[in-house]
Amino acid sequence: MKTKVVVIGLIENDKHQFLISQRYEPQIIEAHMKWDFPGGTIDFGETPEEALKREIAEETGLNVTIQEMVPKCYSNVWTHEDFKVHALVLCYRCKLISGNLNLNDHKIHDLKWIEENDFAKYDFLPSISLFLKEIRF
Repeated sequence: MKTKVVVIGLIENDKHQFLISQRYEPQIIEAHMKWDFPGGTIDFGETPEEALKREIAEETGLNVTIQEMVPKCYSNVWTHEDFKVHALVLCYRCKLISGNLNLNDHKIHDLKWIEENDFAKYDFLPSISLFLKEIRF
């Protein structure tokens, strides 16, 4: 068992669309093929903001500027086949500044730009529902 801190970003482009990512993690039934925001785990010595910019660039090929942190933290225990992970998730609002969208991570099945009104159409991880309640569009 271990605890990890995860940072995710609600990325907005100039067309007021938001980037979502579909998880590909068959070993975690509760997360597999669910929608999420791009992001990942903070590495030792990184700030949350540094980790988020790095993870977004690695996963999507995009560069962002971070605008603000959503004032909530999501906590969950994920059960893998042979271990458990306690994840603390922080979410930031981000603005796209450059890059070409591409899939660069084996744990992501799809990336998609959606309109604000489309969030209800997707099966998101529970953390996203918590964060969406706090975000003012």
